[in-house]
Amino acid sequence: MRKKAKPPRRNYQVQSESGNKFIRKKRIKRIFFISILVLFILIFVSGQRGSYQLYKFTKQANELEQEIKKISAEINKLEKEKEQIINDPAYIEKIAREKYKMKKEGEEVYQIVEE
Repeated sequence: MRKKAKPPRRNYQVQSESGNKFIRKKRIKRIFFISILVLFILIFVSGQRGSYQLYKFTKQANELEQEIKKISAEINKLEKEKEQIINDPAYIEKIAREKYKMKKEGEEVYQIVEE
């Protein structure tokens, strides 16, 4: 006949009161550390100088820089057109014909209509 295996013995240790105080202090330190860490994270992420605000301001600055580049390019284009209008009579004639549908005396204009 086989012998039944005995269950393992459990060693119960009686903790002294000083052991309980040590565990409490350790818990309190851990909670304090975690709360300070969470507070620093919240301050870093939110607030007037937080990383989210920094991200928004950086994004806005990039958008404004792009807009400045577009407007600068448009200004350059208009300045070139201004110089052409002042110095080139053929360009003035081209604008008059294309934009304002003007023609010279004795000239016939044909319009092509696409269907």
